[in-house]
Amino acid sequence: MIKCFKKCMSLIIIMLVPLTLTSCISSKNVKIASVNGEDITKAEFIYFLTNVKNQIESEQGSDLPEDFWETAEIDGKKVIETAKEKALEEAIKSKISRKKAIEGGYKITSEQYQDINNRIGQLVAKYGNEGVDDYLKQFGLNKNLYQKVLEDSFYQQNLMEALTQDVDEAAARTFFDNKVVRVKHVLISTIDTQTNQPLEMEQLEAAKIKADEILAKAQAGEDFDKLVEQNSEDPGSTSQPEGYYLGKGFILGSQGAMVPAFEAASLELEVGAISDLVESNFGYHIIKRYPNEESAFTSNVQQLISQAKKEKFDGIIEGWKNEAKIEKNEKEYNKIQIPNNNN
Repeated sequence: MIKCFKKCMSLIIIMLVPLTLTSCISSKNVKIASVNGEDITKAEFIYFLTNVKNQIESEQGSDLPEDFWETAEIDGKKVIETAKEKALEEAIKSKISRKKAIEGGYKITSEQYQDINNRIGQLVAKYGNEGVDDYLKQFGLNKNLYQKVLEDSFYQQNLMEALTQDVDEAAARTFFDNKVVRVKHVLISTIDTQTNQPLEMEQLEAAKIKADEILAKAQAGEDFDKLVEQNSEDPGSTSQPEGYYLGKGFILGSQGAMVPAFEAASLELEVGAISDLVESNFGYHIIKRYPNEESAFTSNVQQLISQAKKEKFDGIIEGWKNEAKIEKNEKEYNKIQIPNNNN
């Protein structure tokens, strides 16, 4: 698979991935924000921030510099601020989803409650009653908050299913035609494949020169498929010769997503158009958009239905969010920091 994407983690998550992040369980009553009078506690916010942190680090690749969270920027903004804004957004959406699900009568089923109890029971069996909270601290959670997170996930799932029942194969077709693009690319890597570290300066300069030369050939009309075959350092260019089908936050046939720079550039292209150089942590990309093939639709119908449902649901939630009364506790919000992983 292409080295230019990493596995994308859901922000409303059930499976937990170990990360080191300041735990604020002891200050669970501190308010970070409120939605229509309902508080988002510091403990809840840390949970969402943990997941956003994981997602950003996954997208940026391995072996990030030690000062990444103190110095790095995304689109001209400090990465810590981007993470906090995204975490708050997801926390707000979770609060809205839970309330709307309860108001609509989309209750958690007995089977879902049994699932929750089983998950918690497995942790207790493994770590003991006293050890569970210690284990969950690394995720910004304790046992009670973990149960609430699982409940909120099911509330959101049930609400989404109820509100998107009309999304069928016809809707998936429209989504495929308008929101999915097929692209191929030449990757000139700026990473040493043996050490997974950035190339030396002289090698980086050579990579840039090579990428510029290939871009000029592509823009001059040379056969792009041949340029990919002869030059791309992405293994996926060989294993997936028909290219990648991607949309906002997903790749067809995968649970992953392209890195943001690649995704954004791809979605902006018209069929037949070639991008300028697109730089990511993995190197320089030269991207061309191709027409979608029918076979990609027929082999990915269920994923396309799911993505179309998600798009519709996200739009509904965004509308509710815009109508909601949201207040942020700036003092407490500004105190939140993500320490180095060694802390």
